Amino acid sequence: MNICIIGMGILGITYGSILSDSDVNVICVDTDEETINMLKEGEMPIYEPGLRALTAASEASGRLRFSSNIQEAIKKSEIIFITCEVPINADNVPDLRFIKPIAQSIGNHIENYVIVVIKSTVPPGTCQIIKQTIKTVLDEREADIPFDVISNPDFARKGSMIKDCLVPEMVVIGSESDSAVECLKNLYDSLHVQEKNYVITNPQSAEMIKYGVNAFLAIKLSFINELALLCENANANILDVARGIGRDYRIGPEYLDAGPGYGGSDLPKDSKALVEIAKAYGTEFKVLQGAIDANETQKNKMVEKIKRSLVNLEGKTIGVLGLSYKPETTDMRDAPSINIIKGLVEGGAAIQIYCPEGNREAKWRLHNEKDQITYCHDVYEAADGADALVIITNWREFKGMDQQRVKQVMKNRYLFDLRNIFGEEPPKGFIYSGLGIPEMEVK
Repeated sequence: MNICIIGMGILGITYGSILSDSDVNVICVDTDEETINMLKEGEMPIYEPGLRALTAASEASGRLRFSSNIQEAIKKSEIIFITCEVPINADNVPDLRFIKPIAQSIGNHIENYVIVVIKSTVPPGTCQIIKQTIKTVLDEREADIPFDVISNPDFARKGSMIKDCLVPEMVVIGSESDSAVECLKNLYDSLHVQEKNYVITNPQSAEMIKYGVNAFLAIKLSFINELALLCENANANILDVARGIGRDYRIGPEYLDAGPGYGGSDLPKDSKALVEIAKAYGTEFKVLQGAIDANETQKNKMVEKIKRSLVNLEGKTIGVLGLSYKPETTDMRDAPSINIIKGLVEGGAAIQIYCPEGNREAKWRLHNEKDQITYCHDVYEAADGADALVIITNWREFKGMDQQRVKQVMKNRYLFDLRNIFGEEPPKGFIYSGLGIPEMEVK
């Protein structure tokens, strides 16, 4: 079987590498020549654990190749996956400006029956828009070529993309064609997807499921983050509170880790988009809007928390550990670190940053603050001479840092653990401040 994947973000690269590893010929295309050239040379445009090795193995097998020739790829393929980005515009409305030209290209170049699979997160009704766009182009060609359009949203998480794609907990397929559904299921059978993990529905419902999942996670995260701030004021411990809440089977323990706010390419964008989608259909999504507002407030409150303990920020040196919105990714889109660092700089602090994978992206996202920022090569350089150390992202190496060495190189001993990675056992010799945990000096 010949498959085409259009859009070489992390999703497209991962699916291309995995599917080609299962005896399927895959051509991955993107209009960005620089990205395609990087992939041909074995380089990754974005960090994801294990992906570089998997892609190299798949390419070496001859079943995976990269190209910027979308016309050739479309002509030779039986299934076409669309994995391109769907941004939101200034009004937070999903913008299909990247997808519509792809649909036009498909209409212009298909020669035989194809199944078009939309894996990108798109608003309800997009499958119909794509279907009509392709049909209009075919009519202009006077070409009577059958095709089907399927919604098959992605639920893989950055940092564990390979595992989530290989062993998915849920595969949603929205289609009006039973035969197209069976064809896609046959492809996924090579990945050993179990029948119980399929959710088969219509395209609009499949599109809505993706938004619903991300919106609910955003609400859950905003809830536990606000509860953590309440715990601090009430002398309660959020770790125990979250553990108790998570024992209720109606809620569950996942996504109950308090933090400085959620970020990334999915939850912030999709939550805002769903609020606007609701407005377009004449309804309000007040709970979700509240979660969005709470998330922005949470980021700013982290600066207030640090300032309150240090009395003021002017002239202070603060080491920051972690920039990406979560570990095992370079992604800093809407990351809490951006708000926190900007707030600390505005307060007059000098910042020493270390992130295992985020420094390069930070240099352009924090360009206006560059005079107050020093980028470091490890934890100890970031801590050197610092009045306080702030953990924003829970990379594993931060948990394993040499606490005695860190304490020795710091000027003062404030440790703000905004991910509670030391919450169960606060490090000795620091003035420790977790999130939702009363501040304490640990002897």
